[in-house]
Amino acid sequence: MISDAHYRAKQRHRGRGVAELVRRTGDVVAEIDRRLAERDVVRVLELGCGYGTLLLDLRQRYGARMDLHGLNRSADDGNADILRRNGIERGMVAVDGEPAPPLPMIHHADVARGLPFGDARFDLVVSQVAWLYFGDKAGVVREVCRVLRDDGLALIDADEMHPALPPEYGRLVEIWQDGRVVPFGDYLRRFGAAFVAADEGEYLRFGKLANFADDLELVLQVDVSEIDAEWDGVKCVYRMRY
Repeated sequence: MISDAHYRAKQRHRGRGVAELVRRTGDVVAEIDRRLAERDVVRVLELGCGYGTLLLDLRQRYGARMDLHGLNRSADDGNADILRRNGIERGMVAVDGEPAPPLPMIHHADVARGLPFGDARFDLVVSQVAWLYFGDKAGVVREVCRVLRDDGLALIDADEMHPALPPEYGRLVEIWQDGRVVPFGDYLRRFGAAFVAADEGEYLRFGKLANFADDLELVLQVDVSEIDAEWDGVKCVYRMRY
């Protein structure tokens, strides 16, 4: 059970909707509209969905034409009850009666240990703010590729160099090959993926990537908040196997 004080304290940070996602990852609405012109239902997964405001926003816009799923690490980060409460308070969910269309589903798992979904399930995978906190970030990208449909697209709010951290820790994905650092952006380009400028920062934009990160070995993860309480994030260090 999430206390009222905890709910209120986190509501703003876990309540970002479509407008915030567009500022951080480009025009997701256009991507959805394009797919809806080709199929009856579009299936969306949000990583780090918090209290589900984005998913509720999409439900309100598109109704039953969206199959909406969110993933949080734990129920304390947001669950079905919190999603419903958040939706009622924002006027996105009716107070009485069964919701129609169905409410988005919130699942719980540590993304660094894999996504609890079958292969080729989602048309779109999106995320805002959460990338900073993911462990095994290259592994997360690999898992996102696995759950994307062949024509699917991922839009992940992420910076190659996090501006709020010193240079030693701002590179949240550090890859070493033959004694030198391979910037994550360079590694992504080998697979046809890239960091793209957004209205706020950068984001990762990619589709299905074959064999992504198969040549990487995770060596070290550093929770930078353990170094300085004013810092935030998880830095992941890899080496190339071949």
